[in-house]
Amino acid sequence: MRSADRLLAGLAVLVLVLARWSTATIEVRAPQPRLMVPPLTLPTVVRHGVLASGETLATLVGRLGLSPSEMLPWLAAVRTQIDPRALPVGLVAEAVFDVHGAVNALRLTPDWRSTVVVERSGATLVGRREERPVEREVVVVRGTVQSSLFDAIAAAGEGDTLAVALADLFQWDIDFHREVRSGDTFAILVERIRSAGRTVGYGPVIAASYDNRGKRFTAVRYAFAGGRPSYYDERGRPLRKQFLRAPLKFSRITSRYSLARMHPILGVRLPHWGVDYGAPVGTPVMVTADGVVTFRGWRGGGGNTVEVRHAGGYVTAYLHLSRFGPGVHPGARVEQGQVVGYVGATGLATGPHLDYRITQNGTHLNPLSIGRDPAPPLPSQEEARFTAWAQQVLPLLQAPGLLPAGRVAALQAAAPAPFHG
Repeated sequence: MRSADRLLAGLAVLVLVLARWSTATIEVRAPQPRLMVPPLTLPTVVRHGVLASGETLATLVGRLGLSPSEMLPWLAAVRTQIDPRALPVGLVAEAVFDVHGAVNALRLTPDWRSTVVVERSGATLVGRREERPVEREVVVVRGTVQSSLFDAIAAAGEGDTLAVALADLFQWDIDFHREVRSGDTFAILVERIRSAGRTVGYGPVIAASYDNRGKRFTAVRYAFAGGRPSYYDERGRPLRKQFLRAPLKFSRITSRYSLARMHPILGVRLPHWGVDYGAPVGTPVMVTADGVVTFRGWRGGGGNTVEVRHAGGYVTAYLHLSRFGPGVHPGARVEQGQVVGYVGATGLATGPHLDYRITQNGTHLNPLSIGRDPAPPLPSQEEARFTAWAQQVLPLLQAPGLLPAGRVAALQAAAPAPFHG
């Protein structure tokens, strides 16, 4: 075959191949999706505990499972956020452990306001404070006493702390140990604080009333320029008096002032110069007036005793204490209502109680019948402003329930002191 013929035959074959290739179907496969594997989460163990009376934070975290050696850096990190020596009884603690038993996080909730969190970050421990989200609302709470003030507050759907706040307001005029009667009524205007659907606290009482055996007492919170908020009745007279009616918030009188009481231990008739209040060991004892501590220590049959000197030649004494209040020592100044000790049964005592005594210029007085002098009155230049404020808040006590948002905003704008205190 000639070379020209061979060239033509080759071209024919090439054309045929190209024609078949152009009509062929080329299959292109899409890439297969990669299987997504979630990151591995190792299990953790969470342990909870509550700070008991007389317990330290180290003891609490030890109960949660931290050894003495490993708790030291955790407590050091906690101290950057909160003072471990000032933690309240009832503080909730939570420790988170990994699968190997090592601590990953420590959470402390001292109150409704915030939570202290310490977490492991690499080789270091990092502490922070997390504010808890809350809702604030202003409410009027009304109720009638059937058995006790605590029960009446609970029946109104509120917590014990509100009962204590109400008793604190009228403690100079009403002895809540002896004078509360079935049928007493009360009304309280207060900011209520809620978190996660439940009430967690209250602001200062804005206004209140208490009807005791037919006599009505009122309280209005008010502050003037340069002064701290205080409480006055509807006529502007201060509720605070020189002496509290009692050194304990709630207790019972077990023995009264007497010139010839049969001594329960010695078995002979002797003067009883004070009033005995029965209460559990550890109940806080309050100083009943401003003054200076003159004695703190053991005094014979009185056991652990604190004495305080007050204006007007008065001296109050608090006997049979289990322990003393913080900062209470001779020469220390104390303010009315400050804790000077805790109920005990030291000395000649048949059981836990407080023996409370008062003298004036060395003469013993009946503690149930002294100290009705009022605190300094409202300055005259404040009277018109106080009256205008009292006329806004006292009528609100007549209707229980939540105040509308617009009414609350108007009150807050006119308030002489913030609702949150």
